[in-house]
Amino acid sequence: MPSSRPSFSPERILFVEDEADVAGPIKRGLEEEGYRVSWTTEGEEGLTEALAVSYDVLIVDWRLPGMDGRTLVERLRSEGNATPLLMLTALQDVDHRVAGLDAGADDYLTKPFSFEELLARLRALTRRADRQAESPDTQTTHLQAGALTMDTARRTVRYGPSSLDLRPKAFRMLELLLRQKGTVVTRTTIAERVWGSPYDVTANAIDVTVSSLRHALQGADITGESLSRVSIETERGVGYRLTVSPPGDPLREASSTTSDST
Repeated sequence: MPSSRPSFSPERILFVEDEADVAGPIKRGLEEEGYRVSWTTEGEEGLTEALAVSYDVLIVDWRLPGMDGRTLVERLRSEGNATPLLMLTALQDVDHRVAGLDAGADDYLTKPFSFEELLARLRALTRRADRQAESPDTQTTHLQAGALTMDTARRTVRYGPSSLDLRPKAFRMLELLLRQKGTVVTRTTIAERVWGSPYDVTANAIDVTVSSLRHALQGADITGESLSRVSIETERGVGYRLTVSPPGDPLREASSTTSDST
């Protein structure tokens, strides 16, 4: 029987499931299949993690302590996050399946289920996402991280209600950080993608551009408690990362005001 392991770079999965006896074996099985799995047990924590880090697939249980799975999905989609999502539930009735899909889930799996069926559904979700990413008609021109949105076709950027006026290099750098939000973008990659060559740009030019982006974000009027703020964090000696903090969390917002030096 051919292996069902991913033949490409391992997909990153966020698994939100509060029952350890259910999550443990599934997490181990997925990791044995070559997936990289992060596991969290609460809906609020799962939402924060999904918004802050780029995952390939989300697996979310319906019944979670605090924020339930359906609310998590609704909040996630309202933030513009379109990561493929598989909803799990022990509820058998059609109404719950419909409610989960209407909330924004891409697929639904009822407990108990076979591990092979879970793998098949994950493969189908990633194939669908790959086809959409490769299609010229669905090439992403609208990017979002928390309250920050960018329309690359119209060359516009908004942070909450504020419109940001960015210079061309700053716009291109922000686009790069948005497309790889939650992960560190190296200075070499920035030089190649924004300036066209790692040899035609000084370290100071990159620092100045990052500084201008930070000041633009800090100067925006983000006062709504429901808005997720963003910040540009420095990974010293490596590069920069765009992160999203949950509404009302001042910690990462404050991090964007730290020294612009690398």
